[in-house]
Amino acid sequence: MSKLTLAELDARYQDYFSVEHQININIRPMLTALPTMEQLQDHIPEAFLLSSQSSDLNMSALRSLNKLGELATELAHYLQQQAQKIDLLLHYVLRQQDIAEQRFYSVSYGGSGCCYHADSPIEVEQALEVKLFLSNNEGAVFCYGQVLSCQKIAQTWQIKVVFTRIREQDRELIVRASLHQQSKLLKQQAQQRQLSSS
Repeated sequence: MSKLTLAELDARYQDYFSVEHQININIRPMLTALPTMEQLQDHIPEAFLLSSQSSDLNMSALRSLNKLGELATELAHYLQQQAQKIDLLLHYVLRQQDIAEQRFYSVSYGGSGCCYHADSPIEVEQALEVKLFLSNNEGAVFCYGQVLSCQKIAQTWQIKVVFTRIREQDRELIVRASLHQQSKLLKQQAQQRQLSSS
């Protein structure tokens, strides 16, 4: 599977909504061709695989406990505390993967891609290695993408990236994180409206 055309990239970018939120991302332009999905699987650093597996296990354990009803409440609370400890350790390990020279901050992100500002332009359709470090210990994702657009805005360049090689479970992780962030933003806006009207 080769690199996508601009029209195909644009269509993919519209597949999921994006939330305006700043998270750490690492962007590394690739000198080689865009890797295949099989190559992606081989290239994902161990810390990102552990993060993904931990998130999946937490979700399935809590779903199983929900079937037990009220008896499971204390057990669920205990398991959530243990999961938080593991998440903190994983968060620390993942931070070691955050390379300062490749670090940028997102303007927005979602299941389809992300947008960020950079000091210098990058060629449209350029293949990229992308690492996303989600907020609140919600995990991290390693994937490959392509530049959809690069526009000059004031003194910086606004760059949109489409995720073109990403595992489905990682896309779901990004979607969950973006929905969670959107929910927080909507609650904050509702509280501000209430304060200003009272």
